[in-house]
Amino acid sequence: MAKIRIPCLVGKTNAAGITSWYWQPSAYLRKNGWKAISLGKNETDAINAARAQNERVEEWKDGGSKPREVKKRINRGTVAGLIARYREEIMEGTKQDGSPVLADSTKKTYNTALRKLEAWAGKHPLAFITRSRVRVLRNAMMADPEKGGIGHHAAHQTLKMGRTLFAFAIDCELVETNPFDNFRLAAPPPRDVIWSPAAREAMMAAAAAAGMPSIALAVELGFATGQREADLLHLSHRQYVAIPEHKMQPEDFATLAALAPDHTPRGIRVRQRKTKAWIEVPVVNDTRNRIEAAIRSARAGGVTTVLMDDTRPREGGLQGLYEGKAGQTRFQRDFAAVRTAAAAQAENSGDTELAQELAGIEFRDLRRTCVVFMGELGLDAHLIAAITGHDIDETQKILKTYMPRTTGRAARAIALASARNKPRQDDSNQAEG
Repeated sequence: MAKIRIPCLVGKTNAAGITSWYWQPSAYLRKNGWKAISLGKNETDAINAARAQNERVEEWKDGGSKPREVKKRINRGTVAGLIARYREEIMEGTKQDGSPVLADSTKKTYNTALRKLEAWAGKHPLAFITRSRVRVLRNAMMADPEKGGIGHHAAHQTLKMGRTLFAFAIDCELVETNPFDNFRLAAPPPRDVIWSPAAREAMMAAAAAAGMPSIALAVELGFATGQREADLLHLSHRQYVAIPEHKMQPEDFATLAALAPDHTPRGIRVRQRKTKAWIEVPVVNDTRNRIEAAIRSARAGGVTTVLMDDTRPREGGLQGLYEGKAGQTRFQRDFAAVRTAAAAQAENSGDTELAQELAGIEFRDLRRTCVVFMGELGLDAHLIAAITGHDIDETQKILKTYMPRTTGRAARAIALASARNKPRQDDSNQAEG
C-alpha cells in the first residue's frame, strides 16, 4: 500500500527507534511567520494535526483567518501586492554606499498615503484602478469631513503617492498607463503659519510650568537656529562648540565675542542636509545660557543629548531620552500637551486671539518663523540659507514659500523705497532752487 505523504509533516527517529512527529513549514511559510509545531509520537494524531494545520495554511492563502504571528498574505497581482513591492524595493532600498534611498521622514509621509491607498483598493487587481475610479477617490477625499473627507493636503498627498506608485508599476512592466496622471487637484497652498512672539513666550512658560524645560528649549532653538525637529532632538553635547575667529569676518567675531560671557563665541554644529557640509550656528544671550544649563542637567542625568525627556526617567534614575522614532513621537505628544495648556491659559486670561493662534501652531512652523524673522531684519537670502541649511541656489524659491506677506515686509518695502527716493527729491529741489 502506498504511503500517503502529508505536506510539512516530518518524522524524526532517535537512536532508540522512537519517532517524534513535527509540522515543519516551508521556507516560504517560515518567511511569512509560520512556526514549526511538535506533534508528539502518535503517528495517527500527528497526521490529523498536520492536516488541520495545512487547512489553516490554505485558508490563509485564500485571504482568510491566520494565527496572530503570521503575516497577512498579499496577492502580488493586487494593489496591496504592488505597495508591498514598492516598500521592499524603494522604501527599504539602499544606495551603493549602503545609505537608505529615502529619509525616515519621507518614508513616514509615504506610508501614510500608502495606507490610504491600500485601504481603498488593496484587494483589487491593478487593472481595477482606472482614471474614472481615481476621480471618484479624489472627490471622496475632498468631500466635507462629515462625509468622510480627509482635507486638501492629505488628499493631494495621497493622489501624488498613487501617481508615484503606478509610475513604479510601469517601470516594472506591470501596467502600461498611469491612472493617476492628471488627477486634476491643484496643490494646496503652502503652510504660512508664523509664530508671534507672544505665542513663543506662552509656549515656553507653559512648558516650564509642566516641568518640561526641554520643550521650552526646543522652541527657543527652533526659532533661533531654524533647524529641523529631528536634528534638534539628536543634538549632542559635542555639537555645542567654540567657534574660532578664522571661520568668520573679524567684525562679526568681535560682535559675538562681546555678547559672550567668556568672550568666546559658541554655537551648535550642524550638518546641512543639502550640501552635507558642517557649519556652526552661533547662539547668544538667553539661548546660550539655556543650552549650557541643559547640558549640565543632561550630564548629571547620564544623557548625551541637549534635549531630554523630562517626564519619563529611565531605569536606574537616568534622565529620559527622546530617542529614535518612538522618542520623536513622544516629543510631539509632549509638544501638543504643552500647546493645549498654553491655549487654555490664554483663554482663561481673556486673550482669545492668542488662544486661537496657539491652537493652530506646529513645531515645524518655527523653521519658517526663523526665516521670516531674519528676512524682516534685512538679511540676504544666502545668509539665511547658511543658517537653515538650504541649498543657496534654491533659497529664493524657498523664501517665496517660507516668507508670507507680513506687515513687517510691507513696512520695510515702503521704508526702503522712501529712503532711496529721498536723494532724488533732494536733487530735484536743488535743481528747482
